[in-house]
Amino acid sequence: MGPRTIPQDGFNYNQRVANHENEQMLLNIVRLRYLEMPRFMNVASVINSYTRGGSAGVNGGTNPLGNSFGGNVSSNWSDRPTITYTPMTGQAFSQSLLTPLPPSVIFFLIQSGWSAERLMRLTNSVINGIHNEIGTPGEQRQGDPKFKELLEVLHQLQRAGALGMHFRGDWPKVDVDVILPKIARTDSVRRTIIKFKELLQLDQDVNVFDIEYGVILERKNLIVVQTHSILEMMSNISWYIEVPEQHVNEGRTLATFRPDDPDLIHILVDQNKPEDAYLTVNYRDHWYYIDDRDVKSKNTFAVMQMLMSMAKDGSGSVVPLISIGN
Repeated sequence: MGPRTIPQDGFNYNQRVANHENEQMLLNIVRLRYLEMPRFMNVASVINSYTRGGSAGVNGGTNPLGNSFGGNVSSNWSDRPTITYTPMTGQAFSQSLLTPLPPSVIFFLIQSGWSAERLMRLTNSVINGIHNEIGTPGEQRQGDPKFKELLEVLHQLQRAGALGMHFRGDWPKVDVDVILPKIARTDSVRRTIIKFKELLQLDQDVNVFDIEYGVILERKNLIVVQTHSILEMMSNISWYIEVPEQHVNEGRTLATFRPDDPDLIHILVDQNKPEDAYLTVNYRDHWYYIDDRDVKSKNTFAVMQMLMSMAKDGSGSVVPLISIGN
């Protein structure tokens, strides 16, 4: 009781809430695959109360047949968790799902150590006229070869510690500049910087570049990024899922989009629940899952959860709460 419950309760509830959020994200990606709207339910609070008590008594008496004695002991214990759920709806939350991600958020995550290659592929549509792949039903196309080159260059710069950034302003209205070293530490880094500038049509003698959201380049030495919204990102990912061929043939969903580079994320499907899965959800009598040994898919999914958490923070939902007490 008391302090002794904290380690066990804190760990168990943390694990269960994390599983709930992961499964909910995967379920909504699968829903989008079947052209259904996603629905989110947030665990707003967990309140747990314990009670215990006991009693003991002794009684005795005398009768013609002799003396009699008796006693009783009783105890009770109860665990009453109250879990509050908040449906994630409302104008603010909808706007956070539909509004394109600010480039500052993406580059802030890159600066924090998240994979530049994975983030850019997951969240970007166009950068300085170079197109990423799109897998949505309305438009499906492979990415430009230069986009893949750019991702490789960004990955090399990040690993070499040559991709610097400067942030100005207060969050979330933050301006960001990309800063490249004037003097490269090695010939390999120097060649990578030259390639980066060539791909984005930047001057070789300039080392600081402003980043803005948009499509059209309005001036030289500017990096213009058109980003996805969170809903667009999830929808794009949903069309990579391998669904039962029968569902496609029956018109329940459309054909799977297979990108040239399929290693962004693998969401698999099976009629039986897989034993060695990182994450599973049951939908339309099939199990959709991510293999626990698929590190790349787990990394991509973690990035999506990180971006999704930013949307939840700004929801401002005022809908009724649902509390479940045992």
